Amino acid sequence: MSDDSSSDPFASCASFASPRLDIAALEAALQGLRLGAPLVYFPAVPSTNTHAARLAQEGAPEGTLVTTDDQTAGRGRVGRAWKSLPGQQLALSLVLRPVFPPHFLVMASALAVAKAIEENTSLRAEIKWPNDVQVTGRKVCGILIETSPGYAVIGIGVNVNGSLAGDAELAAHATTLADAAGHAIAREALAAALLRRLDALYSALTMGGASAMADLRQAWRARLITLGRRVRIAQQETTLAGIAEDVDADGALLLRLDDGTLRTITWGDVSS
Repeated sequence: MSDDSSSDPFASCASFASPRLDIAALEAALQGLRLGAPLVYFPAVPSTNTHAARLAQEGAPEGTLVTTDDQTAGRGRVGRAWKSLPGQQLALSLVLRPVFPPHFLVMASALAVAKAIEENTSLRAEIKWPNDVQVTGRKVCGILIETSPGYAVIGIGVNVNGSLAGDAELAAHATTLADAAGHAIAREALAAALLRRLDALYSALTMGGASAMADLRQAWRARLITLGRRVRIAQQETTLAGIAEDVDADGALLLRLDDGTLRTITWGDVSS
């Protein structure tokens, strides 16, 4: 980012690590986007996804954004809780009404987060199938997509500032952007970059049909660190192990089991 505060719309964001989002600056940065308005902000809320789903059921327009500084009961994939770092994370949810298959939201959201991280830091961002975003080999972002007839909600949680060093178990496989980069990050700038990227991908999927879907799949696949590795996939009481060979056209993981069988995996918790 430029050191010239006159050209930086987020230069006034207190110390780049404010415990409260600068909502006015964020709204200004999102002007003209399909995604991000209206913006609904809470200092604290149990779950941005739950609130966004409620708004969707009440007829909220596509693009409605719910965000907070403290998500007290956030949900992760596979039923996990999301650890809150008040005032340090990005926690946001979008109301969408996609006209394309929802698994492309998985790809688009992960890719948007990865590119936004690289735009705002010197870090290389990678994706662990299907949509966990990692830097330096550890998770910094979880994405939860929930669909219902007539709408979908994308929930995105990014560990931006602060540190997980006080939680040895969590720090073994997760980190914050600030810890990885060595300095604090402006959450508003990261959120704006993320939403700009996602807005562009969503518009392409909406208007571009099969060609846009194929382009997105290719870009998402290129960032998957899971492919070519031996992995374990936990599915409730079942665990599968093998080589992650590829993904199919719909983004499902193609797992070659030890007995040579090729299994198509559409969900599960992946570990090396």
